[in-house]
Amino acid sequence: MIVANWKMNGSKKLIIEWLDLVSKNIEINQTKKCIFCPPNSYLDFTGTLLKESYKDIRLGAQQCDSELSSPLTGGTNSQMLVDIGCEFVIIGHSEQRIRLKESNQILADKLKNSIRMNLKPIFCIGESLQQKKNNQTKDILIEQLDALSGNLVSECILAYEPVWAIGTGENAEISYIEEIHAFIKEQLVNKTSSKNYISVLYGGSVNLHNCKEIYSSDNVDGLLIGGASLVADTFTKIYNMS
Repeated sequence: MIVANWKMNGSKKLIIEWLDLVSKNIEINQTKKCIFCPPNSYLDFTGTLLKESYKDIRLGAQQCDSELSSPLTGGTNSQMLVDIGCEFVIIGHSEQRIRLKESNQILADKLKNSIRMNLKPIFCIGESLQQKKNNQTKDILIEQLDALSGNLVSECILAYEPVWAIGTGENAEISYIEEIHAFIKEQLVNKTSSKNYISVLYGGSVNLHNCKEIYSSDNVDGLLIGGASLVADTFTKIYNMS
């Protein structure tokens, strides 16, 4: 699974150009889904394009709110996302956690309601640089995973995104990524009796130079790509190389 997370970037023109180039040049593999997450304001527009012309690319949202019904100005619930064609939603990204101070209870509600609406969550976890320096990484990940109840584990995709590597150009060593992904998978197995395989993606300054090595790890099941996904040619090469 290769996910393009555009964050707060893009326009209708850029989306059309990106979809056109990517769809013509990726060597689509049904076991390696291609997921596009534009800003929420372009989801309906993008969903229509995908339905009409780019059926091999799946639509994902960058965030949703925790309640299905609430008098929240500017709110977007999971039911709305499904209605416009979303199949995936990113939940718990560090930028949302930090800016909106999202608690485990809020994240748990987002996960539960998204799954109830048949929306597949991509649940992000990761430690800050200070937490890493203090050897707190595993404790922080366990705490963040508390938002995910055991009966929902098999319904989610996990994404490990060390906060210190997001958009910084800092790369985690492959040995570190493998260790942390193995640890996350162990924790997920301990949370549930399900024998279903649980995918764990990696995100954090993924680019053309490191994508192949990261994706080749047995413990890495996909990539969550930020800045490098904005350029269609770069994203296409990452998808095809991985």
